Amino acid sequence: MKRGNFEALSLGKPNAHPTLSDVRCSNASKLVQKLAEHNFFTNFVVYLASIMEKEYKKSYFLIPGEANAQQEMPLTLLATKIIEIATEHANTLNIGHASMVDKNLGWVLSRLTVEMRHWPKVNEHYTIITWIESWNKHFSERNFEIQNAQGETIGYARTVWMVINTVTHENAGTTELCLQDGLISDRECPIAKQAKLKIVECDNPVNYTFTYTDIDFYRHVNTVKYIALLVNQFTMDDSDRCSLSRFEIAFMSKGKYGDQVQVMRQTVDGVSSFAIRHGERPLVRARFALRPR
Repeated sequence: MKRGNFEALSLGKPNAHPTLSDVRCSNASKLVQKLAEHNFFTNFVVYLASIMEKEYKKSYFLIPGEANAQQEMPLTLLATKIIEIATEHANTLNIGHASMVDKNLGWVLSRLTVEMRHWPKVNEHYTIITWIESWNKHFSERNFEIQNAQGETIGYARTVWMVINTVTHENAGTTELCLQDGLISDRECPIAKQAKLKIVECDNPVNYTFTYTDIDFYRHVNTVKYIALLVNQFTMDDSDRCSLSRFEIAFMSKGKYGDQVQVMRQTVDGVSSFAIRHGERPLVRARFALRPR
């Protein structure tokens, strides 16, 4: 490391680095005391936070086996990639699953909002960039930008994440994580945050029973399986005539293997609102806005 870079650690005052004689202290405790006097450890943590990547980028190639009937990236695949890249970024920041598992903690997606101008097509490259917008003791907000092969923005996504206790499956908050303010990016996400999703009622709900392949790592219903169940309420003709412009989903309660649920739908002016309920308990609320192709 160059001296100029090392000085960014700022050991209390300019040029106040531990000297060679300090290093030759008779035992380790004296050296630790010397370093503490210069605020070395505090400033070193700040320095590490400053060099960690506030943004994380990954490029992909859409193969035919991943595409939908319109030869485009499906919403379920985008949701999968959003979860994947968020997980990878969290791991690089040391706040991912590997760093949380010993504390019986894990991240779960609470809300997802997507707006797309265009969807990647088969045999096209696309890139997803993610960054942390904010956090508090209850949840963290993380955003995403989707770009085409030319680096042009074709969509954005907003997410809200919560930390659960993986034993009790209750909200654990973020206070036990080492979250540094220096990890928050000032990159903007121009799409609106998710509004409150309304209660949905209908006379002819679709019944569905969650099976083995619907269940995830935490033995809850998988996020993407909820989305797939909602997407399947649209017909082939719906998807041939229109593409998805905005999607919002809020996960309200956990579904489990064998749960028999009802899918409720109301459509007004091209906007479809959904709810998935287990008895009277809402599991998910969502909204789809479509535009003509």
